[in-house]
Amino acid sequence: MGTMEKEKVLQLYPDQLAWVSTHLTGPNKYSQFLYRISADGKEASVLEFTGLHLDYESKEDAKLLAQKLRRADAAAWKLLAKAMAEEFGHRKEK
Repeated sequence: MGTMEKEKVLQLYPDQLAWVSTHLTGPNKYSQFLYRISADGKEASVLEFTGLHLDYESKEDAKLLAQKLRRADAAAWKLLAKAMAEEFGHRKEK
């Protein structure tokens, strides 16, 4: 699979620990994703995700497309979690 450049706009809501990502270009134009972080006890958090995915080029069955997108999103979030853990670890040592 090749790479694709996308243009997005992010709306940040820091007081709600939330943000919205809207695709402005590409095959997913106008798709929108809402992310919200909420506490899960004293030392954990939960990332809530709601998405409206529009795909103008795909002929895939909706279930197969949802599975594919779920795997891709999970992989991206694992990379982010790893980077955040590394950053937090560096801060903690200081």
